[in-house]
Amino acid sequence: MREETDDGEPGSRPVITGRLMLKEPNDDERGAVVALAADPVVSRNLAAAPGDYWRTGGRSYVVINRSARTAIGVTGYGPMTDREGAIEVATWIGEPWWGRGFATEATQAVIDTAFADTGILAVWCANRVSNNRARRVIEKCGFQFRETGMVRSPVTMGAVPVERFVLERRNWTSLKSWGAGRKEESNVPRDSAA
Repeated sequence: MREETDDGEPGSRPVITGRLMLKEPNDDERGAVVALAADPVVSRNLAAAPGDYWRTGGRSYVVINRSARTAIGVTGYGPMTDREGAIEVATWIGEPWWGRGFATEATQAVIDTAFADTGILAVWCANRVSNNRARRVIEKCGFQFRETGMVRSPVTMGAVPVERFVLERRNWTSLKSWGAGRKEESNVPRDSAA
């Protein structure tokens, strides 16, 4: 679930989730994410650079861990470079924060934001074929595999093989409604024999 605050234009408001805040970065937060991105383990797995979407008409957010009050990554959405009229989402989280569900939570929030801010019928994402962790996040967010391809790496600027996934608005709407039903059911006592 995402909750927005402030009364600025769409995308400029921070997006609040259970544990995270997605917001436009200040200088200190930019420095923190640049330091996290300098980790070769993180940078060699990137298929897209979500921090640059603002340059092409999209939105880029720093991902803040609300309890630690620190920047842990970047997420965003913007136009695909090789598919006219399509929007892609991307998220990366610094290695010290891996394995805690932050990438999934941030990606779900940016998907919600992309659909809310635009009239787009589908969002896309690309995954380096060697990045199994990212593929798991993508699948948990409801994306479906569509094709393989090559993209220019934001790190090496050379071509790298990727898998492309899509999440259509109608599927996203269904997933959102199913999630709401599960939250209501979670308060109902369960039969211990089941």
